Amino acid sequence: MKDYLVRVTENKKVAEDLYELTFAPKVGKFEQMKCGQFLQLQIPGLLLRRPFCLYKFDSDSITVAYAVVGKGTEKMVKLKKGDEFKVTLPLGNGWTLQDKHKKVVLLGGGVGCAPLAYVPITYPDREYFSFLGFADKSKVAFESEMSKKCKLTVVTTDNGSYGEKGFPTQALEKRLREIQPDVILVCGPRPMLKAAARLALAYGISAYASTEERMGCGVGACLVCACAVKQADGSVAMKRACADGPIFKLEDLVL
Repeated sequence: MKDYLVRVTENKKVAEDLYELTFAPKVGKFEQMKCGQFLQLQIPGLLLRRPFCLYKFDSDSITVAYAVVGKGTEKMVKLKKGDEFKVTLPLGNGWTLQDKHKKVVLLGGGVGCAPLAYVPITYPDREYFSFLGFADKSKVAFESEMSKKCKLTVVTTDNGSYGEKGFPTQALEKRLREIQPDVILVCGPRPMLKAAARLALAYGISAYASTEERMGCGVGACLVCACAVKQADGSVAMKRACADGPIFKLEDLVL
């Protein structure tokens, strides 16, 4: 984990209320990062840093995807090429695939698709099947990026204005017996995690989720991001999404 002063190289709109911000270190290079990890970004003019997943990254550049949902992200939209700010990274545990995970389902909702995008680059010797869900056609993103790396990419919209009508978990369930995945990696809103957990249990598939809890410090000190996680003895413990996660076994999360 290290603090960097970075400079904006691009800030572009990719869908309704969805942007991609790319930046590079002002001096030197970024240290090694892992898919599924995140960073804390200091938005100019605001005290608390905001967490964002690593969408695209290498030692020279990082891109984060962000939805415009509040004061902080509204300020981010105004960032332009050459603007400077600080980031702390890498944070969190990231995605880890085992050797037995040969067929991998990537299940994302909205901006929650972003943490999944780098998994096929990190683990290229697998078969990937992506299911991406959005509210409507205007919010669809990540499809082109995922299609390059996945054997199958299915996009769903709640109202059927693009792709299949319904939720990505429904589209996945239609194809589960055909795909027979070894593992499901999921990131999205809580109702989606609940639906994915039911699917994983019903079909006996391992599943891991990236949680999207609110965070303060990002390093485990403030406990703002605490989430309930079942332990081996059946008890429930409060775990820090930033320091203990953000990746947890889906079956262990109390949703």
